[in-house]
Amino acid sequence: MDDVPTVVLTPIDQHNWRAALDVQVTLDQLQYVAGHQPVALVILAKAYVRPGDLEWEPLAVTAGASVVGVVALAHANTHTELLHLAVDVSKQGQGIGSAAVDLLLAHVAETRPGAEDVRLAVHPDNRRAQRLYRSRGFSPNGQVREGEPIWSLNIKRT
Repeated sequence: MDDVPTVVLTPIDQHNWRAALDVQVTLDQLQYVAGHQPVALVILAKAYVRPGDLEWEPLAVTAGASVVGVVALAHANTHTELLHLAVDVSKQGQGIGSAAVDLLLAHVAETRPGAEDVRLAVHPDNRRAQRLYRSRGFSPNGQVREGEPIWSLNIKRT
C-alpha cells in the first residue's frame, strides 16, 4: 500500500452524481454498507429525507478525475455520524478507505467547530471495517443501533 492514490472529498452534486452511482461493492459487503446498490443512491435519498433530522452531507471520494468511493456525513449539534462508506470494488485494497477516513475526520474537525465526536455503526461481522476504524482511533462506546455497535472518536478541541 505504498502507492495509495491521492484522494479528495467532493460533494456529490450535479457534476458527479452519475459517476457516484457507478460505485459498487461486492454483494457480501452490501449488508454492511447500505443494503442496496448503488450506495450513492441510498446516500442521496437519505440526504433528501434527512432521517434522524440530521444535516446530511453526501460526498464522493475521488482520485484524479474518477469517483472511487462514496460516503455520507450526518451532522448533529455535538457529533457527526460517518455513514455508508463504500470504496468501489475495483479500487479496494489500495488504502483508499483509510485515506478517506482521515480526510473525513479532518473535514469534520475543520468545518464543525461544535462537534465533540464522530460516530459510526460497525456490523459485528465486519472485521475489515473494525480494523480500519480501530486504526484511526475509534472504539465501541457501548451503544447499539439496530444490532450494530456504535463506535466513536473524540475530536473535541481542548
